Amino acid sequence: MFILTEAAKTEIQNRLELSDSAKFIRLQMRKSCFMKVKLTLEGAVEGNDSEIVLDNLHFIIDKGECHYFRDKKLDFIPDRTGFKEFEII
Repeated sequence: MFILTEAAKTEIQNRLELSDSAKFIRLQMRKSCFMKVKLTLEGAVEGNDSEIVLDNLHFIIDKGECHYFRDKKLDFIPDRTGFKEFEII
């Protein structure tokens, strides 16, 4: 489905360690920015979700958005101002 960079994997693992109940990582495309990703932690899979397991991390993506992630790389990189964010490249 997609490749996970070490920077993205490390950031996701750090966020999961801080969460008490989250088991799944939801990926969504930001509606206002091209190829920027919104990442949230959730406790359950919903009916219209696809679950993808990479490096023992459980990602969920709405079936209508899976095509955005196909054959891409999820990375965690700084933007021009130094703010770090997830991006699909």
